[in-house]
Amino acid sequence: MNTPKKAPTKKPVKKKAAPKKKVAAKAKPKAKTKAQSQRTPRPSISKVPSEKGRRVAIVGGGISGLAAAIKLQKAGFDVTVFEMKERLGGNLSSTNVNGIEHDVYPHMFPSWYVNFWDLFENELGFRQAAHFDPRPGVKMRSQGSDDYIDLFNPTSLDAIVDNLKSGLLSPAEMLLTGYTSLDIAGYPMGREGFNQLDKLDVNGFLYSTGYATEDVAQMVNYMLQVIWSIQSERTAAVTYQDFIRHTLTFPNDAPFAHMLKGSLNDKIIAPIEALLKRHGAQINCNTEVTSVRLVDDKPVVRWQRVGSNAAEKSGEFDQVILATPGNVLNTLVSGGGRRIAGERLIDREPSLAQLRRLRGVPIPVIDLYLKRELPVFPPENIGLAGAQYGLSVLDIAKLWPPEQFDGKTALVLAASDGEALPGTRTADWGWAMLEELHKYYPEIDIGSGWEDPDCDIDWGKTYARSNVDYSLFLNEVGSWDYRPKTSYPETLPGIFFAGDLCQSNVDMATIEGAVESGVLAAKAIQEFEAAKRSGDLLGKPIEIVQHMTYSDASLRAAKLAMMPFAYAAKFCVQSEKDKSNGGGLRDLGNALQSERVVLLPMIYVLDWWTTAYWFWRSVLEPDNDGNSTAASNHDDDKFIGLGTAILMVLGEFASYATDKFSDRLNGGAPADSQALSRKTRRWRPKR
Repeated sequence: MNTPKKAPTKKPVKKKAAPKKKVAAKAKPKAKTKAQSQRTPRPSISKVPSEKGRRVAIVGGGISGLAAAIKLQKAGFDVTVFEMKERLGGNLSSTNVNGIEHDVYPHMFPSWYVNFWDLFENELGFRQAAHFDPRPGVKMRSQGSDDYIDLFNPTSLDAIVDNLKSGLLSPAEMLLTGYTSLDIAGYPMGREGFNQLDKLDVNGFLYSTGYATEDVAQMVNYMLQVIWSIQSERTAAVTYQDFIRHTLTFPNDAPFAHMLKGSLNDKIIAPIEALLKRHGAQINCNTEVTSVRLVDDKPVVRWQRVGSNAAEKSGEFDQVILATPGNVLNTLVSGGGRRIAGERLIDREPSLAQLRRLRGVPIPVIDLYLKRELPVFPPENIGLAGAQYGLSVLDIAKLWPPEQFDGKTALVLAASDGEALPGTRTADWGWAMLEELHKYYPEIDIGSGWEDPDCDIDWGKTYARSNVDYSLFLNEVGSWDYRPKTSYPETLPGIFFAGDLCQSNVDMATIEGAVESGVLAAKAIQEFEAAKRSGDLLGKPIEIVQHMTYSDASLRAAKLAMMPFAYAAKFCVQSEKDKSNGGGLRDLGNALQSERVVLLPMIYVLDWWTTAYWFWRSVLEPDNDGNSTAASNHDDDKFIGLGTAILMVLGEFASYATDKFSDRLNGGAPADSQALSRKTRRWRPKR
């Protein structure tokens, strides 16, 4: 637990007169000033001794608040962080139990998290390769099977071909699953305003296509559920589009994700905390902010130690960043339900009332330490196909420092569909997760009940958490309009917002979305303060690291090129289903999904002309940089134009053909006997 540090420049708190007329402080250091309500007197305001304009309070010590703190401190601002928990990190934190670090969630870190990597490498000074292991994809295991199915990140033709032959679905439906991502990535979706027809979920999008099948829809739903704990019928299609646009990196050989070789606290959060303290930041953990209000357009923060009966403290800051979960944020903008001095934020900006519409969901996690080693677990993330509760598993003993595990297996078992778990006691929902895991790994003796000592589980090290205090924001249909912006300069001067629930370029609730929102808030504060300094920035300009994504023209050209193959695949799938039904044409009463084979040619023609129209629109009406964008929140991406995209794809095809030709000349062996195949070379872990 960290204790608050004093500011670097020490000045006496006692003042004979308040520096501003707006706060009527008395000569006595702890005298109460008059409040707007005579029934609830307002405590004295202790000012942080600092140069005017530099005092920033950050409410919430998650990764978004910490990212903002680092950027602001580097620019010369004095930063004070308030965190209600005993440790910093939020959903990126760890809990230490009996000397063992247990991460809140088993996070993955893809290559496109450019703002996170900037924070990790450039601000903390760490090397990615030293702290992370790349993973080419994930593995799937079916109940009753001893084998795993590999699903690779489709960033090369090798990986795409392997996915088609994986056996998870038929090759035709695996092709349709990939085509679904390409289609939704380039679709001309709207977002701004309250246009009702723009509020489309992922299932609705699939329903409207002419190529989707039930198995493809189930695969998309599974991916959304395991990664973001949200069903496809609730996920906003435009949010899923944002995610695909950022992850679609073919053909650059990017791994599926990088996995941290240690706990979140040891590798990320503790170094950030040390960096901030080293440069004079005040870190107040175990401290709850009870109110944030505006007094004469100046933010006033009230706080109290968690579990303490001491009187609340109050301080005036120049700027405040609210980087808290949705439920806490809603309480703060609503004023906490008490009559105290100052204007509530919700009164100044009524749109913040919509925060109550935003929802989050926890993912229950069990860190399962075993008494022996089980070699059946590979180092990749494992999805349990068809499992109840959306179970996934990861063996951290193959990832973290081996001396922590004494050669034994340690699994992180997560339930993405935690709402389906029975009961509220750990013994109920935890045991349900173990029983489901046992169906896929019967070699694990789980005993006869929770904490049964006669089994393979080391209960002294095992730790289960419901994570009800660490909910993940849900990107539900229509939620964009209710999410807070970075700032409201006209109505809330000096108040800024951060967190993955805020509107940002990333959109989907991810670590990158949280970090980017924090940097955006820091950048907004720097510009806000510069406006009072005649445009002079305090410190070097704070900038967002732009994402590299494909332009609309590139995506739509790719869809046009793939369209004949997709509809041919749909024809094959539907023909097989028709044969299994006695040769008759199947009719589900849904012409949009073209369950009648005879409608496919007409739907194909309509789809082709529609896509061609939008393709030429994106070519003939580019933006100022010569590229096109589909929605306003894509404006700050860097785009791969059509010409560059064509050259990249042609180069990948040429390289693939050359490798295959060389292999054939060598009788199926790689041309270079000293080297592995392209895919093996690419994914061999660095040790």
